[in-house]
Amino acid sequence: MPPRHALFGWIVVAAVAATVAGADEPELPEVARFGGVVRADLNGDGHEDLVVSNAEGYGVWLFVPPAAAADHLEWKTGWTRVLREGKPGDAAALPRLDRDGVRYIDEALEVGDARIGRDELLRVPGPPPKSPAEALRSLRVPAGLEVTLAAAEPAVIDPVAIDFDERGRMWVAEMGDYPFAEGEATDDGSVTWRDGVPGEGAGRGLMHSRIRILEDADEDGVYESSALFLDGLRHVTGLACWDGGVFVSGVPEIFFARDDDGDGRCDRRETWFTGFTAGNPQHLVNGFCLGLDGWFHGANGDSGGSVECVRSGERIDLARYDFRFDPRSGAFRREVGMTQVGKWRDDYGNWFGTNNAVPGWHYWLPLAHLERHPDVVVGQPRADLTPDRRVRLDAPPQRRLNQASQAGMVTSACHPMPYRDVVLGGAGAAAIFIAEPAHNLVVRRVLDYSGRTIAALRHADDAEREFLTSSDHWFRPIMARTGPDGALYVVDMARLVLEHPEWVPAEMARRMQLRGGETLGRIWRIAPPGHPGTRATVSLGSANGWARDTAQRLALERGGLDDAEAVRRLLDDESPAVRVQAAFTLDCLGLLPAGDLVNRLGREWPLVRGAALVAAGGHELAEAEAELVEVRTGAPLKPVPSPVLAPADPDRQAVVARYAEVAGRPGDAARGRAVFSRAGCAACHRLGDAGVELGPDLATVGRKPAAQILEAIFDPDRAVEQRYAATVVVTDEGVPLQGIVVTETPGSLTLRLAGGADRVVKRGEIESISTSPRSLMPAGLEQVLSPEDCADLLAALQEP
Repeated sequence: MPPRHALFGWIVVAAVAATVAGADEPELPEVARFGGVVRADLNGDGHEDLVVSNAEGYGVWLFVPPAAAADHLEWKTGWTRVLREGKPGDAAALPRLDRDGVRYIDEALEVGDARIGRDELLRVPGPPPKSPAEALRSLRVPAGLEVTLAAAEPAVIDPVAIDFDERGRMWVAEMGDYPFAEGEATDDGSVTWRDGVPGEGAGRGLMHSRIRILEDADEDGVYESSALFLDGLRHVTGLACWDGGVFVSGVPEIFFARDDDGDGRCDRRETWFTGFTAGNPQHLVNGFCLGLDGWFHGANGDSGGSVECVRSGERIDLARYDFRFDPRSGAFRREVGMTQVGKWRDDYGNWFGTNNAVPGWHYWLPLAHLERHPDVVVGQPRADLTPDRRVRLDAPPQRRLNQASQAGMVTSACHPMPYRDVVLGGAGAAAIFIAEPAHNLVVRRVLDYSGRTIAALRHADDAEREFLTSSDHWFRPIMARTGPDGALYVVDMARLVLEHPEWVPAEMARRMQLRGGETLGRIWRIAPPGHPGTRATVSLGSANGWARDTAQRLALERGGLDDAEAVRRLLDDESPAVRVQAAFTLDCLGLLPAGDLVNRLGREWPLVRGAALVAAGGHELAEAEAELVEVRTGAPLKPVPSPVLAPADPDRQAVVARYAEVAGRPGDAARGRAVFSRAGCAACHRLGDAGVELGPDLATVGRKPAAQILEAIFDPDRAVEQRYAATVVVTDEGVPLQGIVVTETPGSLTLRLAGGADRVVKRGEIESISTSPRSLMPAGLEQVLSPEDCADLLAALQEP
């Protein structure tokens, strides 16, 4: 790079002449071709950064050196960390720099009489928030539907989840303490709750979670009254109505809160379960969905915990499981998981979950079946709903604060919720809606029940654009839920910054408005034009899922039905959704003969599957699913040989540095596939149809910067994702086994070993179990990989 001016500490490349990157430096941003470029070390890391402003555009780019490019934030080497950019006249535009008298001196940019300080240049400006009316104009839905505003600030602020009680009131979980509650910080302490540009609500005591009740008394689809039920909470992630109150998930506990005197405020609060692990609020326990079995089901959140059941005193290690609990007895059970945000069911008892990068899973194998069959070995008790990870946008995506390669891909999937009414017509038939706040949209897929597991297909109307999109970067949909009137209600947190500071470079996070939007919040309503807000009648015979769930819930609370014979007649209803829920309700109340529920459900394939059959007390899965278990419990995978390595050079970063130049080399993908096999990569990874799925999917890894891939190869212990951490099991015979846990059941644990063989160890045969901080991937691969091999391997990984 050009040397810094030794006397004054400033460098200017101004005038109108185009500026071209030299052969020995990374490529300049496109707009820099038109001149007006200032080079200066803005962030004090010893590398020159760029400030550009000319007739074509403006921007501020920080230089990312190779070492920083290799971290988990996935920045590429060069001027790739963008703090701002745009066109002249934008709100964040800089003065034109393609003129005389421009210089950077004493930590400020001087442009004529104007002086722009270093802190301002390092600030990450965002677009201003839109009013509810402006935000509404930015939303787009398919023809035949319209979006209206159901509620907005100040009636609702920072909403992340909703539920509706028997009166049709909307209970709202508000996470006002995102991204930090008071006293919190990132794990490394680089960013704390005191950092960042103050939000518009600074000093107003908003840094905590709340529960609010909204009411639409005249049933016009607009919630005109708001009551604060409970505040002062910590990272509330979900809630569910029960017996005049709500169950609430807020770390470290799940508690029940009730209004005893009808004034809309909490009078009683009882902790039912505690010990859920605290941390990043994107990875916390959340819920809840009332199952057909009468239990509330919840999501692990990827954090687990040692859960104490307060009523019984029992303690349960949540580990990698989701869970369910009985609101009548307080019993708590683990369930197959682990889901990050939102575990929901359809009308037939099939369960769906997700994590940030997966649009949805179908949990086809319930834990109760594995408990009854502890010797069963399965690869995964869940199946991907769809391999399609791309999203169709309505506007250019907002520049990501990390992992730029993931723009246009699902990265923040939340709450996969089946639509449960007929009001949306063909737009809602068999639809599942998945919120994707990072891309300011809601995804719709159509559930396909024809296979052995349920799949999700793109709706014909969504070929060019997703179901709900917005050009407003403050639109942050977290949940899309069927309401009492059959409309779809979209929960919009309305935040400027969605990403948690843990995944943003610290120097950027400290200059961002991390709490921008802390006084905002919207609930949007989607329905055919003119559709009334009249609530469905609470009945097990209703076409509306809320109405049936509420009827079942009220019957469970009372312990009986007002008219059991009327419900029995619903067992022959023309709607399979009505037949199934009526049968489960009768069975929960002890009003069906033993075995009758299972027999009835067996007639409803392919809608009703093993999850519902087992929940009904059945001992077997549906026939097609039993075949699936047989496929997945066959012979162990054939081990793949891996190379024998000598003790590795302990200075792994020195090895990484030796191979750094490979990132810029061309390679041959065909030779790279041969290297993949010869070097033993296939022992732990899949590439196309070759290899074993033990470590990360290399189809995904290939989108990462080359420098990051090289560091993962030659310094594998530097950053180990928890899900790929090695687990060490010592058997009662003293035999050590090391691998990745692929399945846990009450009776056994399945380890996938290097080479791909699955080893099932019964719980009674385990002497000890521990998680290693080291990766299964061996250090020392420089012994079998030359720089040429690496260039070829990178070409194979990055091949379309």
